[in-house]
Amino acid sequence: MDVESEIEELRHRVEALEQAVRNLLKGIGTVEVRVEVPKVIISREPVYIKVSENELYGRIILLMEDGFFESYRSPSEVARELHRRGWAPRDFKHVRPALEHLTALGILERVRDRSRRAYWVYRRAEGFRSVVSERKNETYTV
Repeated sequence: MDVESEIEELRHRVEALEQAVRNLLKGIGTVEVRVEVPKVIISREPVYIKVSENELYGRIILLMEDGFFESYRSPSEVARELHRRGWAPRDFKHVRPALEHLTALGILERVRDRSRRAYWVYRRAEGFRSVVSERKNETYTV
């Protein structure tokens, strides 16, 4: 077999394949593609945290219960209010980490506020509920 005859045979084979593909495509009316998207279900379970009102966390939660965090507050405003109520912590440098921890727990929410001197401001998180127990001076948060 010479090269020309091989090329001719390959041409016939390609034409036969093209014809077979055309016939297959005629038999297919429409192409339907189905895509499955996974559905993510997140379940939130309440975490019960026992906090004393004598601790910084408990006092900040009591401020929240009194409506102090209905508007955004800076850490310095929180420290001033704690001091005004006579609840001054041993060191005011613990106020900001306490606010950040309460934010991580979903008790407070924080946003950036570039118009104020404080970079982060905090307020009560949407949907947060707490249960204050008067016995043994304990606060239970939900």
